[in-house]
Formats: sequence, structure tokens, C-alpha cells
Amino acid sequence: MNLRDMLLITDSTEGTGCKYLAGFEDYMAVLFRAFEGSETEIAHAAGELCRTKGNSRWTEIYPAVNKTLHARFCSDEWELRNFLIGSHAMTEGVVSFDEDRCTKECLDVLTAYNMDCEGSPLIGKLRYEAVAHDFRQGEVLHNLNGCDYSVLMVLNKNDLFLMAMKGGQFLIAEGTREYVRYPKEGVYSGDSIIRGVEWDRGIYLGNSLSEIDMDYMRREYGAGYDAGQNESSMDGEPEL
Repeated sequence: MNLRDMLLITDSTEGTGCKYLAGFEDYMAVLFRAFEGSETEIAHAAGELCRTKGNSRWTEIYPAVNKTLHARFCSDEWELRNFLIGSHAMTEGVVSFDEDRCTKECLDVLTAYNMDCEGSPLIGKLRYEAVAHDFRQGEVLHNLNGCDYSVLMVLNKNDLFLMAMKGGQFLIAEGTREYVRYPKEGVYSGDSIIRGVEWDRGIYLGNSLSEIDMDYMRREYGAGYDAGQNESSMDGEPEL
């Protein structure tokens, strides 16, 4: 299962709450039971759910008296982690995670994204394998911590000038390498193979491009480096 095909669901029944992960077919089964005989209600609820993709909305349905379900499609691993550690649609009472209500495919997604049921990193469950990659100005890199970065400048083979896609913070990523990450044990699908980068050290430069000394950066990191296809990235200001 792909991360963005998974549903985040909270279930509140008479003040007692739980949360779990499910696929679209599982949720449709809930709709058919809740609105049996009403195709209009089922179609409306399914449409509302689909409209949660690409925004922060949650759907809300009432499958029984004193029972409320909130659901949405997961947008990224940061949202998944926040959901597991306590950020959810319900605002009152304690909400526990119900692993038994999750499908195996959803639990496999947690493993692939290096999380346990509480959103904490796994220990010793994943294998990292370095892969060759020529970094290019303009590409977007996915860091294995869950963040995405735009490459503004290739300073040399493994040192990059980046901008965080969320927040717009600039940084120099020293010793950047690309990896594939996958579970060490069991049978896993292609969706469990996560590709991304990590770096040895990140030097964070704030959010103001005008305060960054580009000439110093080029001299410090780019001296003697034959950028090849990235020569244009060494000659002017980065393209934003």
C-alpha cells in the first residue's frame, strides 16, 4: 500500500476514542453498513473522503447512535507521525491507537516509514543501501527523516545548497548520499522500498537568501570541482 492511499481514522463511541489505519475498501465497508440501502449517502460520504486528498480536511460520519468517525487520506509521513503521537481530528478525551483494527498493509507502511505504533523510530528493523546518484540543480530530494528539499546549487559531488520545501529554510548539506531503505525481514512490496537522501552534516543558514554569502560558499565548497552538467548552477544566483 502506498502511504497516500492509507486512511487516518478516529472513532469516538460514547466518549471513548480510538484511532487506527485502514484502506479505502475497509472504509467503504463501514459506509455500506452505516448507510445500508442509501446509495446517495454512501456516494456522498465517499466523495467527501476523496476530497481530503491535498488539503487538511477531515470527513465526519455517524454510523450509529453516539458513534462518530473522522477520516482522511494521509498526505505525508509527517502527518502520519503526528497522528500516531496524538494529533487527530478529535479534541476531547484520551484517544488510544488500536493496532488490531489496522490492516497488515497499513502496518507495513509504518515499518517502511520507520515508525512504530506510537510514531517512534524503529530500532534495527530497516536496511539501508547506498546507491549512485548525480545530484542536479532543480531536483527535489526526499530526506529519509521525512522532509523534502529543493537543490538550489550543487557545490560539489556530495555537498549541496538546499531549500526546505516546508518552511523555506536554506542549508548546506555536507556529505549527501542517496539510499534505498527497506525492511530487513519478511516479505515486502515495492511500496516498502523508500528512496531518499541523508547527509553527514547540515549547516542551517536561516530563511533570508540575501544574507547568505554565495561567493564564500562557492569558494569554500566548489574550488577545484568540475561541475559538468551543473556548471550553470555555479555561475549565478540559484533559481528559486
